[in-house]
Amino acid sequence: MKRFRHKAIVIKLSSLAVTRENGGFNHPQINQIVADILALKKKYKIKPVIVSSGAVNAGRMSFDIKPKDMSSLQACSAVGQAKLLKMYQEKFAKHSETVSQLLLTHEDLRNKQRSLNVKNTLDALLEQNVIPVINENDSVSFDEISFGDNDQLSAMICELVSAPLLVMLTKANGLYDKDPAELDAKRYQQIEFDDSLEQVITLTKTSTGKGGMKTKLEAVRKLTPLGVDVVISTFKHKQPIVKALNGDNGTYFHCNPKPDALKKRSWILTRARQHATVSIDKGAYEALLKNASLLPIGVKAVKGPFLRGDSVPIKFGRKIVAYGIVEYSSKEAEKIKQCKSNELQSAIRTVHTQVLIHKDNLILKVH
Repeated sequence: MKRFRHKAIVIKLSSLAVTRENGGFNHPQINQIVADILALKKKYKIKPVIVSSGAVNAGRMSFDIKPKDMSSLQACSAVGQAKLLKMYQEKFAKHSETVSQLLLTHEDLRNKQRSLNVKNTLDALLEQNVIPVINENDSVSFDEISFGDNDQLSAMICELVSAPLLVMLTKANGLYDKDPAELDAKRYQQIEFDDSLEQVITLTKTSTGKGGMKTKLEAVRKLTPLGVDVVISTFKHKQPIVKALNGDNGTYFHCNPKPDALKKRSWILTRARQHATVSIDKGAYEALLKNASLLPIGVKAVKGPFLRGDSVPIKFGRKIVAYGIVEYSSKEAEKIKQCKSNELQSAIRTVHTQVLIHKDNLILKVH
């Protein structure tokens, strides 16, 4: 923990880490988490940044029926966000600590100017010893601007504040070699950077959260190449954060010890759109390996939604092989896929450029 002294540390709390299954707050559990954060803050002078789920579940009890449609869920979030912030304010105020709230959409961090504004705000808050509490703005987010889950948001915040550590508290006590419900399932205590996770069986998501173990491992794959350690552990035990960092609980994912070259392009990795992909053919993949741009003719399929300027994963076969900033939206990319350069004008109204992803805005996957 000494190397994290005076550093920003991002702590991502799942919905069930702060709320109960049927709605409302789990105060004893929250008290344990708050106590851990303050203990680390006092001992190591860390600068905690909280990415907290739970707004929808916190607001659910204010409604007569269980919300199912998007507008009702967003209404729950609007009510729950106020309750969530009030809860954090009261918990930390007992220890003379001040918290702040930032509600973000993907658009806020996709746009470089707005992303810089968010970074400046966070830097100013941490400089003033204020604890930021961040959540996706569920009350206004929709498919094209939402993060999809707070796991991806926490990865983006890590990059934004140059945090060397992300702690993710969830229902599962780390990563197992099989479904942890099986008696012979074994928990991985530590995973070195060179280890492959391809064959690991992941868990299904909970009923209250949008993410699952799969999205957490996606955050691991994005952050560890950039020099960020990641810990996935359970919120159920006493001292959940302290014990996880001591190796008693959860799984500790060690980062790349030499990340300098990748840090320059970390924006592309951490802001990659969830569930969106561009699938390419063999010729395009071989061209990427030779440091070429991705041309529309090499694109086999497009899965959206994404907008121009988004960072999107690139797939060859079944594997993600690269990430890049697209010059066209998913709708436009669908129209120009497999087109030669001289065919773009007839396929689409506005031709921004001859490439779908420029080589300067593309990074090959490490593993």
